[in-house]
Amino acid sequence: MGGIAIKKSDSITVFQLILLSMTAIGLKNHVTIISPLIQTVGRDSWLSVIVSLFLVLLWIPLLFFIHKKTKQEHLNTWMQKYTGKGLGNIIFFIIILYLTILAGVTLRETITWVSISFLPKTPFFLMAACFALVCWMLAGTSLRTLSIVNICLLFFIIVLGFFVALANIQFKNFSLLMPFLEYGFRPVLKGTVYQCSGMVELMLLLFLQHKTETPIRFRHFVIASIILTLLTVGPLIGAVIEFGPVEASKQRFPPYEEWGLASLGNFIEHVDFLSIYQWLSGAFIRISLLLLLIKEYLPFKQKQKWYLLFILAAITAITLLPITDFQFMGFLTAIILPFTVWFFLGLSVFLGLLVAFFERKSWRPNNDV
Repeated sequence: MGGIAIKKSDSITVFQLILLSMTAIGLKNHVTIISPLIQTVGRDSWLSVIVSLFLVLLWIPLLFFIHKKTKQEHLNTWMQKYTGKGLGNIIFFIIILYLTILAGVTLRETITWVSISFLPKTPFFLMAACFALVCWMLAGTSLRTLSIVNICLLFFIIVLGFFVALANIQFKNFSLLMPFLEYGFRPVLKGTVYQCSGMVELMLLLFLQHKTETPIRFRHFVIASIILTLLTVGPLIGAVIEFGPVEASKQRFPPYEEWGLASLGNFIEHVDFLSIYQWLSGAFIRISLLLLLIKEYLPFKQKQKWYLLFILAAITAITLLPITDFQFMGFLTAIILPFTVWFFLGLSVFLGLLVAFFERKSWRPNNDV
């Protein structure tokens, strides 16, 4: 089966997979990491994003190597075949645990924003439970269904993104980006960890490789990484040149504040309600995809939807942790985002070493079916 295009009932194209990464990973790059980046690096934060792209391009060959040598096989099936069922299940139990944390963080960020922005008196639990339940319903369908929903939502997300960028041209002052490297290169390097925390989620493409009709090419990884970089650079530079680095660093959600400036001519203002569609659509696809990945790698094949409901309860519990938003933001900046980099980087190195070892020991031309 290695390398041969196979069309399954739940398969998607590589193009659809890239579009999924634009929405699911793009939400993190476009929203979550903007505030930590500006707070850490200031006006040079966009340079951290560019440096991160070069670092990720050095890492992508490892992802491509793993994908090529595992021959589009389900990663857990591949691991169980070569390392035994026990080790494979332990590794993917850890992965499922971390995907649950990522989903919980996304839900917490989303519900916090909703509560601050337009539903301050609605119970936090009610908003979290309702949104999580809708995500669970989509995750319980199939990857193809999720991909179709994503395509429908993503078109308008992109249109609205260009709209707010063009509508705010009158407020952009590019001189606020200067002087470059005001505090040297060290803050720029320090900020790369936040951008890389989003970029390393490209590894999620490998978790779905068995669902693609054709193999993922090297250029596909590169294209996805460039798109994710642009998704960060746009709102990041926009926040700095529209508000200045000092004011932008004080904002909880700089991309949302950019919507507050947008208007249609002289008579139509307060169009920031359109950002509700953008953010909720992105969060909807991201959490649904993470839940679908969890379902895909659960060792229990029977009643997966109900096991997933238990995972959903854990995600909602993370959202409802009795901590302030300042504490949550500090935890996100100091622990979750940096640890995400090391988690996926370490996992990719581990899988790469496994693949290299078994490629040398076990794989032979006559075994390549």
